[in-house]
Amino acid sequence: MKHLSIELSEAAVRFSVVENGIVKDHNFVFTDKKDYRYKEQLEEFLVESGLKNQDFDETTVSWSCKRSTLIPANIFGESKPESIFKLCYGDEIPSNHIDYNRIPEHGMVNIYEIPLWVKSFFVIRYPRSIIQHEGSHLMRGIFAENAFKLKTTIVVYDTFVLIAIVKENKLEFYSVFDYNENEDIIYHTMFTLQQKGFTKEMGTLEICPGVGSSSDKLNDLHTKFSAFADLKQATISINNELITKSQQLCV
Repeated sequence: MKHLSIELSEAAVRFSVVENGIVKDHNFVFTDKKDYRYKEQLEEFLVESGLKNQDFDETTVSWSCKRSTLIPANIFGESKPESIFKLCYGDEIPSNHIDYNRIPEHGMVNIYEIPLWVKSFFVIRYPRSIIQHEGSHLMRGIFAENAFKLKTTIVVYDTFVLIAIVKENKLEFYSVFDYNENEDIIYHTMFTLQQKGFTKEMGTLEICPGVGSSSDKLNDLHTKFSAFADLKQATISINNELITKSQQLCV
């Protein structure tokens, strides 16, 4: 089985070929952020990387953006995704840029924005591809493992960070924050854990590379989190493949 896992944002893209448990990454940073140029840059990169002429048994696309909200499935059934999204983020986003993913195994729906060029490019290039928001994949990946003990997952992108906290097989927190320095990420994480009363509790803290982030940034975060006395009972690690492998759970 040969799986193509694509992680995409407005800043960068990562194509990961997963075959026999081995992951091979191909990374590209967008230099021109006009809609039509995204498509041209992707096409050029597929040729240069040798991916264009390869065949895959499965293809999944994980789209990451700041504006994403998780709601209980029963609330979703009482309203429209456009209404919920605009209640959270305002009216400036066109309705055709709003989409949602049902996550029925966890009773949740993820409502988010996605520009039209994403679907138009990948549906044409990979007609059988499954396109979902990265938070939807993340929820499946987090709960696929033991989620009874406290687990904090931090996905670091170029200018924003997604923080998710689960405990006793329930989602306790899910939100996205802008940041400038790693200290901002640490502040948001520690403040949230304190507000939830979870500091000094044994659990795990996973730092994951979102598309567009650097290994140096993740290593620095790992070092700084490990120095916190409140986290001395926690297991702190870097998980480079969580998003990639979580995508395989949706096919």
